Amino acid sequence: MARRVITTVGCPEWAGLFTGFTSSAFRLEGLQHYTAADEQEAFARFQAGLDPGVDLSWWCGLARGHRAAGRRMARVRVVAEPLTDYTRFELAHFPAFVEAGDDIRVIPVASGAWPRGLPRHDFWLFDDHEVWILAYDRAGTFLKAELHKDRRTVTDHLRWREAATRLAIPLREYIATPARQAF
Repeated sequence: MARRVITTVGCPEWAGLFTGFTSSAFRLEGLQHYTAADEQEAFARFQAGLDPGVDLSWWCGLARGHRAAGRRMARVRVVAEPLTDYTRFELAHFPAFVEAGDDIRVIPVASGAWPRGLPRHDFWLFDDHEVWILAYDRAGTFLKAELHKDRRTVTDHLRWREAATRLAIPLREYIATPARQAF
């Protein structure tokens, strides 16, 4: 079987991952900074204390549609504290995603620490049988997503999803802590 690799997040095949699943989509997200050309201006506005003006309609519409159809979208975000500016930028958008139906949870860790028993790579797990392992360069720029469907890889990622979910707290609980309300 040919290896499936996606190297551009804006391509139709990438979008199809999020519109084509039938029961569940889960993301483990662990970098403290992602670099994407299409969010540089918004991130700069956020850093300047301005409204970043990010259009969240595609993702929110997607989450609402999946929730209405009985499909589950969830992610666990590993957050190093103190928060990086990028993590604050990202967390500022997450409440809208949660409201739309994306179940977002957070694992707070000290800077330089990592949750025990979790891999150090980002991934998407679709329908409990397709694992897309994500690769980024040192600056957090997306390089590729590679599909893995072999039994061992899927089993490992199912176990890691469950472990991450057990360790995580709901986004609303995380941001309700007074010390974390700066974003």
